[in-house]
Amino acid sequence: MGIRQLLILSTMLSLFLILSCGKSANKKTVSKSESLKEIVDSSFYFRSNIKHAKGFTIEIREGYKEISVLDPWNKGQVFQKYYLVPRGKEKSSSIPTDGQIIEVPVRSIAALSSTQIGILNFLGVLDKVVAVSLPDRVYNGKLSKRVESGKVIGVGHGATLDFERILDLSPELVMVAGFMKISNDETKLINAGLPVAFNIEWMESSPLARAEWAKFIAVFFNMEQRADDLFSELENRYSSIKSKIKEVEDKPDVISGYHYKGVWYMPGGQSYLAQLLRDAKGEYCWFSDSTQGSIPLSFEVVLEKQSGAKIWFGPAHCQSLKEMKDLDERYTLFQAYKDGQVYSVTKRTNENGANDYYESGVICPDLLLKDVAKVLHPELFLDHDLFFYQKLD
Repeated sequence: MGIRQLLILSTMLSLFLILSCGKSANKKTVSKSESLKEIVDSSFYFRSNIKHAKGFTIEIREGYKEISVLDPWNKGQVFQKYYLVPRGKEKSSSIPTDGQIIEVPVRSIAALSSTQIGILNFLGVLDKVVAVSLPDRVYNGKLSKRVESGKVIGVGHGATLDFERILDLSPELVMVAGFMKISNDETKLINAGLPVAFNIEWMESSPLARAEWAKFIAVFFNMEQRADDLFSELENRYSSIKSKIKEVEDKPDVISGYHYKGVWYMPGGQSYLAQLLRDAKGEYCWFSDSTQGSIPLSFEVVLEKQSGAKIWFGPAHCQSLKEMKDLDERYTLFQAYKDGQVYSVTKRTNENGANDYYESGVICPDLLLKDVAKVLHPELFLDHDLFFYQKLD
């Protein structure tokens, strides 16, 4: 073979190798792209398993998700509805018009209730928070640093809500606690084009149902699978504590709450706090009541029915028996006060008055149960130090 033929053969071989490598590279790139698409699609279409919560539903439709927040004050009614669509994808023409349309995952959120901070931390998305109601009342250390650095701002709440500041910030989601009906300020935010999500976990009838609202928040971040996995672990811890006290026969009589501006708001028999007492094997004279929220009672009625209760949980924000007496000297008439068996959720309170119970309590029902069970049945939890509660001296 001559030199000319060798050169031609060598050139053809080089071209063949280049083209082969190009095809291989293109094939690999397409494979990665398709793989990423599959991951995104699978996270969006993951179906959460809602086991305890009754206040919301998640339905998967073709091209979108339908989220309904149910109205606990009007049975059978929907409080608010959301239609979630994958970010960057064309919106389906079949999406109904009776709710807010939101692209997910959202990249920024204004969390206007303390309980949302605890759940966002649980999910690992605190870095998405850009606004809170009262920045000086944030307990979480990571979020406090973001406040100090100016990455998170305060926008007030209720009558002090800074509407213009929220509009300027333009978060991709505003999350608020729902109460009875949508307020004028919340309506203004919706009409201005800001997605407003209503969290009504506080009306659930058990601590686990309340904690399961983590799955509601997770859906806005395409994190349902993570929420399901974390919740399963939490549920197992809660069940383990319940099993430890299931054979307990001695159930101390418990009183809860406090008198405020002429009314004693007692946890209703179907409230999550009442269920916490059931699970901890306490006795509570309002178990037969059908109220999910609080029962408004007079001081006289509570004194008549529960003056002999042995243990008192949740006397306002008091941190001492003297502080209770200064608020209302009639508290000293209760047996639990006389015996010094009064416990307040003030143990994890910082120098600014921020209380971790209101942030983390919602997502740590296992620790709440262990605290209450420790108080009621101390012999079964000798190694447990109270986490949220503290005994008042």
